Amino acid sequence: HFSPAGSVVPPYTRIPAGEKWGGNPVQFIGKVTAEEKIHNEAVVGDLVVQAGEHIAEYLPYGYAYKQLEELEAAGKSATQG
Repeated sequence: HFSPAGSVVPPYTRIPAGEKWGGNPVQFIGKVTAEEKIHNEAVVGDLVVQAGEHIAEYLPYGYAYKQLEELEAAGKSATQG
């Protein structure tokens, strides 16, 4: 399904796969075309990559401690810092 930004979906509203709905409250706009589906999949892939970069840059703790724990569990010598 596809809902543009700012759309308001009332509780218990079902939006079937392959349909575009939008507005406030949402109303049926039309069927998702094959081209739109391909475009949306590409955009989602880009957003996943961007989210990963965001986590690595802005998460206050990072994941270095997890990597250190994994190395230590494997019996390897590792130092942090």
